[in-house]
Amino acid sequence: MSRALTNGRPGHRDTGGHPDWCEGAHHCTANSLPSGEHASRPEVWITDIGRFIGTRYRDRAGRDRMELRIVLDLAEDERIAQAQCRHLMALACKVVSRAFGHA
Repeated sequence: MSRALTNGRPGHRDTGGHPDWCEGAHHCTANSLPSGEHASRPEVWITDIGRFIGTRYRDRAGRDRMELRIVLDLAEDERIAQAQCRHLMALACKVVSRAFGHA
């Protein structure tokens, strides 16, 4: 599971110019598109409340970032479902801000 997002060795690249966490094939567009980027295999955590999917990217300038998707069941009532969506967005923003020192 650790290979998907990092192997713990900063900046290591294999002979093809890809970081060793880069999945290659159709995931990686670093060598095929002008704005391409390296991409890891999505790491999926299935929990009691839903799925968490993380994918690591590196652009041509060497900047790393991560995409995090969360898939959860919502309430059947539309008003409650909308409130759940807004609440999750607000909480996620707050947690990520604090975790990365921007609180």
